[in-house]
Amino acid sequence: MKKLLLTFAAFAVAFGASAQFSLTPKDPTDVVWQDFGSSVLGQSNLKFKINLKDATFGLDLNPANVSYSIFTDDDQIFTFTVDEYGSMDGITEDMTEIPYGFGKHSMNDSIVFFYRTNNENPPFFTERIGIQVYYNFNGTKTASNIVYTYLESVTPATPANATDLVWTPGDGTDWSSKFEFDIIPPVDVDGNALLQSNVSYSIFYDYDQPYTFLYEEYGPYDYLHGMTGDMTEIPFSLIHGYITPGAIHFLHKPDFWRIGVQVYYTIDGVRSASDIVYLVIGEEPEYMRGDVDDDNDVDIDDVTRLIDVVLGKQVTYNAAAADCNTETGDGKVDIDDVTALINRVLTGSWN
Repeated sequence: MKKLLLTFAAFAVAFGASAQFSLTPKDPTDVVWQDFGSSVLGQSNLKFKINLKDATFGLDLNPANVSYSIFTDDDQIFTFTVDEYGSMDGITEDMTEIPYGFGKHSMNDSIVFFYRTNNENPPFFTERIGIQVYYNFNGTKTASNIVYTYLESVTPATPANATDLVWTPGDGTDWSSKFEFDIIPPVDVDGNALLQSNVSYSIFYDYDQPYTFLYEEYGPYDYLHGMTGDMTEIPFSLIHGYITPGAIHFLHKPDFWRIGVQVYYTIDGVRSASDIVYLVIGEEPEYMRGDVDDDNDVDIDDVTRLIDVVLGKQVTYNAAAADCNTETGDGKVDIDDVTALINRVLTGSWN
């Protein structure tokens, strides 16, 4: 305390006893942009951390005197208009400066939402988006630097694997089974941010079988109308009652022994994929080589089912049993397996 008083004394001597003492807010930190690819969703957002400390002395700032503004590209200040934000947030006039503690739906002390995207023409911004913090005290207004985060690279890149996989089996009621994983924010294998509007993902189960989200089941809960039908690949931007990037709910508890997720990134037609990362949630079942339809017999029905699989039709099948061209399989299901299975059905032997 004595040291602090001496500091103030020195300050007064240097600038005169009548000088008005002012505090300058620290720069905001942890600035992250998330683009959900649609201007109508109101889900694209800027996350940040406001430090309620003075930049010079580390003194506490009075939150009632703190505010902030959002900037893009060439330091253009963003206006929260009544047309866009009035009905949701109850503002009655356009705003460019948001009081700390404003606490509305779209404007909070650590995240701001936008009806904007860089995935449409014109884009929201072309290079960067940032935040500046102000401190208003006794008629004097001081400001931090504008801290920007820059637009993600739009060059092809391999997305990083999903992490932190968690399975909740549920209690038997509808939609209580849940698969969680961490892909937010999406980054490449070197940790660089990816353009989120170009990110998608699929859920896999058992023997690398993609899970199909049936419109019949999920459609009624598609409140923002992002589904166009049955889907096996989910856009990162899809926000759904039971589908979000990081949490998938199932209508009924699925009979899987493992479940996984793979992330895709597509730029200018170049598509890259992460590994399929699996979580074992049950015991791997035994299977009969060539029993593609899982009826404990190998016959012409299995040949028919395997042909459907190779042709890309959406049918259920035992992927391990379908990989039958060798005794242990070759890690893929293709025409070689069909040939081997036809020989087995016609001759009764794999040789």
